[in-house]
Amino acid sequence: MMILLMFWRRLSFCLLSNSVDFRGTDYNIVLTENLGLPNLTNTCYINATLQALLTLKGFIDDIYRQKVVWENHFYSVGFKELLSIRHCQFQLDNEKRCSLRRFKDNFVMSFQDFDNDDQMDAPEFMLKWLYRLRESKDDFEIIASNLSICYLCPVDAQFSFDMVQTITCLRCGSKSSIVENFIIMTQTVKANTSLDKCLLDGLTEETVQRLCDCGFEESSQKHFFQSLPNVLVVQLTRFLFRNDKAVKDSGAVDFSQILEIPAKFCVNERKSVKYSLVSVVSHVGTSTKYGHYICDGVNSKQSQSSKSWLTYSDNNVKETSIQDVIKDRKSSAYLLFFERQNSPLILKSKSV
Repeated sequence: MMILLMFWRRLSFCLLSNSVDFRGTDYNIVLTENLGLPNLTNTCYINATLQALLTLKGFIDDIYRQKVVWENHFYSVGFKELLSIRHCQFQLDNEKRCSLRRFKDNFVMSFQDFDNDDQMDAPEFMLKWLYRLRESKDDFEIIASNLSICYLCPVDAQFSFDMVQTITCLRCGSKSSIVENFIIMTQTVKANTSLDKCLLDGLTEETVQRLCDCGFEESSQKHFFQSLPNVLVVQLTRFLFRNDKAVKDSGAVDFSQILEIPAKFCVNERKSVKYSLVSVVSHVGTSTKYGHYICDGVNSKQSQSSKSWLTYSDNNVKETSIQDVIKDRKSSAYLLFFERQNSPLILKSKSV
């Protein structure tokens, strides 16, 4: 009987894993315990980050939708790797290890400083991986043009946003502006405060020391969103240097399920923009060199009516709730992923 059960489970996994596109799969038939990813050796930073990215339905759909453009190109390896990790959630542990090993081996070909068994920084890993995906967009745009369709890089479509920094001399009124592009928003940890306040404090006008051509040394500095992303990723600065020593800041930061950005801080918005929290990557531990990364994410494997969340700790996966995440991750949350409510329509692989 046990042999038959094992055979049936193996057959089920094979049938699922051989599917080309998993977006239509009934994820309810997959046991929660099968959604974890094994730790190869201190790769919890990779596992937690990937689980967070896999909760982003718009990002995953963008990759699938434009598969005809990237699937046969050398630089498509990044997209293929992520979808392979997604598919391997339906497979057994050995297949997962093989997929994760291929993922890391391909990643370290571009970033050799990650070619070790040390625990690395999750935000740094994610930034480098996303930037690598974006580097190939010029090639994909040419391929799409030859196919008479449009290509929009999933990284740009989901994560990219522009910030305007305006500096005004407090004596002569001379102004200068700089526009910078980001895919992650970094916020300084301010203990016993809220993420909303940290964000708004960073946007609020302040006086800075800056020498103007008129000779005056004080100016006002403002920051605005020139554009807003569909996915706003906020990194809390948990790791920093104090007295020439690397330390971790475990200050408690309150956050909620909804993040609201007032229209006055946005160049092209007439009303406030709201985001919903969908995943959190946390670093558990007090050391800058050791500890453990976990991910809490909305359970996209169930129907949209379900409000349950899952906690991913490598191979261990358990159900949780948004209320518990908000309560338990105040001092460990490192990356917070918010999806924009009522996202504006974006051009998707239409004919040209």
